[in-house]
Amino acid sequence: MDLKDGFINFMSVVDSKMKHFILLLAFSFLLLSDVLGQSYIVSGTIEHAEEGQVLLASYYGDRFRVVDSMETGAGFFYFMLSDKVPAGIYRIIYTERVQGIRSENRFIEFIFNRENLEIIVASGELGPVPHFENSPENQVYMEFMNYELDYEAQLMMVYGQLSPPKPGLTDYDAVVRRYDALQAHRTFFMDSLSAVYPDLYAIRIMNAFRAPFIPGAMSHRERIDTLQRCFFDHAAIDDPGLLFAPVYTFKLIDYLSLFKVDTLSKDQQEEQFVEAVDRIMINVSQDPDLRSFVTEFLLAGFELLEMERVQIHLADHYLDESCEADVVELVLSRMEGYKKMAPGAQAPDFVIRDINGKNHQLSNLDNPYVLVLFWSSTCEHCLDFLPELHEWYLHENSLNMEVVAISIDTSALNFGIFTDALKPEWITSHDPLGWNGKVPGNYFLYATPSLFLVDSERTILARPSSYRQFLRAVKKLEP
Repeated sequence: MDLKDGFINFMSVVDSKMKHFILLLAFSFLLLSDVLGQSYIVSGTIEHAEEGQVLLASYYGDRFRVVDSMETGAGFFYFMLSDKVPAGIYRIIYTERVQGIRSENRFIEFIFNRENLEIIVASGELGPVPHFENSPENQVYMEFMNYELDYEAQLMMVYGQLSPPKPGLTDYDAVVRRYDALQAHRTFFMDSLSAVYPDLYAIRIMNAFRAPFIPGAMSHRERIDTLQRCFFDHAAIDDPGLLFAPVYTFKLIDYLSLFKVDTLSKDQQEEQFVEAVDRIMINVSQDPDLRSFVTEFLLAGFELLEMERVQIHLADHYLDESCEADVVELVLSRMEGYKKMAPGAQAPDFVIRDINGKNHQLSNLDNPYVLVLFWSSTCEHCLDFLPELHEWYLHENSLNMEVVAISIDTSALNFGIFTDALKPEWITSHDPLGWNGKVPGNYFLYATPSLFLVDSERTILARPSSYRQFLRAVKKLEP
């Protein structure tokens, strides 16, 4: 039986078992709508779903966040969303078992735009295959995504035949025409969908990925120069509603990659990225949410790359009243102080109370080395980094190093959820004042995670910004 036949059989089983329940559920919500306001149902069935939780996650800025969950026994799910929920990209996340193999965090994505949705999820060779009943939003979105995958594959294949240029050769000229024709057809495809469905959220996503025409006869350097100048000509960063879809993060990373040159020194590379930042910000509308997001996203990225010059440029020119207050404090007030907290300087002493109520003073710790770590549950890099570091602390800590992990979460609930899951055995403290806490202020904290590796005299030995950098710093201390 092929995938299509299996999918049809699966849907017929689903129909017989689900429709009655969904109709009852929809009728109940209609009765409640006068009291609760307009509501919408996202429901469906997942083939081979493992018994347990099905999660609903929404997207904003640069990450997905779980907003609802339910228990499923046979892969059936339903979620109720109000008309206050913004249009955007959402995920259904679940666990499946196929031929005895259990796979966690399987997911499908869809657009919710204030309509009832019925989603049937079948298992394909390459992963879950969603089918949407009567949803132009999702049908158009999937049509565009499938077209885009095929287009990128064809374009890259043809592009590989264009370097180095061989003008005048018959075969080469045919490849140039093919390259140009692919781009022209993509524009025609987008224009056609936009004309038929001008008001769909899916069309807004699609139009954000419009690109300048790059003649196939151009050299590689000419292509890069043209893209650097014209990347945003047909798709500026000007739609605040697209913060609810993974659009602008990809566009920013794609654009910055045009300025990455492996042969440059760090200073030269920072000069290139400063130019890229200026070109980006020219193409961001004056909407405060958009400018705030782009500025903060770039600050976080260049902090991870340890490019302080680019961060300072962002702070001096683009970090203004449109950004969140904690981010203004984060950079404008603390960046210069943080630069003074360099290896060789002495880390400020402090007294903190851990989650068990015990006080700890940095200068009184008996360990030869201490890692002072500031983190937050809203920092995605922290959530990846802390479990790795904790494994090292438990099983590879031959230096008898202590870790003092200070959370700047203003939400005690978020802090508790993460620490309950990790169960850290190092010194864990929570500063509910967040960025405005005394210890974060004394350390000129402006980003998370921030790490200070100190010796018994509180001399700063290293300021690693990743797990790999931490391991390199530790290796230098080992006998």
